[in-house]
Amino acid sequence: MFDTIAIDNTRFIFDTNFSGDPQKDRKYGSTLRKANIVVPEELAMKLMDDGFAVRQTNMRPDDDPETFHPEYFVTVQLQYRTKTGQLVKYLPKVYLVNDEYEPRLLDENTVCELDNIRVKNVNVVLNPHIYNVETGEKNLYIRTMYVEQRTEDDPYAAHYRKLRDSMREGNVATA
Repeated sequence: MFDTIAIDNTRFIFDTNFSGDPQKDRKYGSTLRKANIVVPEELAMKLMDDGFAVRQTNMRPDDDPETFHPEYFVTVQLQYRTKTGQLVKYLPKVYLVNDEYEPRLLDENTVCELDNIRVKNVNVVLNPHIYNVETGEKNLYIRTMYVEQRTEDDPYAAHYRKLRDSMREGNVATA
């Protein structure tokens, strides 16, 4: 079994539910904080061999059968509290990264912001965990994650970034 799993330059696939809102989990109404992330095919095969649940995308009607290549993905969970409500011993570290500021550590109250932003890139370290010893079923928990917010298509982000940089340099800028 893996000690930890690091996945660089990946992305979320489908909707995330870091808020743990049961209404966002349309299929089961679960309160688990979770997301699906894309994994490279080689890692997907290793995870499957080790007994993790790995799924793949299906071809849609508008996909070309000649060029279609499925993407592999896993569900990852974010856990701040145990089933009894106690904080977990080792809290996950989740950072929101954008062009404006230093990476910002999110907590169990602010991590839900990730459900409502455009994401450019995700880097994540996962802890594998056997949650059912009898069946060998395994989960992947987020240990550390950096989520890069997509801002390059926002013309105002560039404007305010220039303004901020100018102010840092001691220049007086006008909007």
